[in-house]
Amino acid sequence: MNALLNGFESNEATFKALTKLQPGRAVALNTDGTVFYPFTKDFTGIVTSCKDNVASVVMKGYAVASFNSTIPTVGICKLSPVSSGYMEVDETNGKAYTVVGVDISNKTIEFIL
Repeated sequence: MNALLNGFESNEATFKALTKLQPGRAVALNTDGTVFYPFTKDFTGIVTSCKDNVASVVMKGYAVASFNSTIPTVGICKLSPVSSGYMEVDETNGKAYTVVGVDISNKTIEFIL
């Protein structure tokens, strides 16, 4: 990537987590205000850190997420989470995001929420 976007329009919030969550994974907000790996294609944000079941979640702006299937492309790419919190390319049901970087060896994508 030829630009540094760390912190670009970034909004983070802290939530109680139902379990230990891994950084870079998508999470959804539960009705009781806790976050968990989503069971549907809807998600709240991407975990940046989690300690003692308290998770920091980026909800808007620059995010780094893990992927485990098809390699996303830089540019506009349709993505959605799977139940383990990984993001995946989903041309049918995904939401369009601007992907600004892909790290194939670490299986991470940089994108704007």
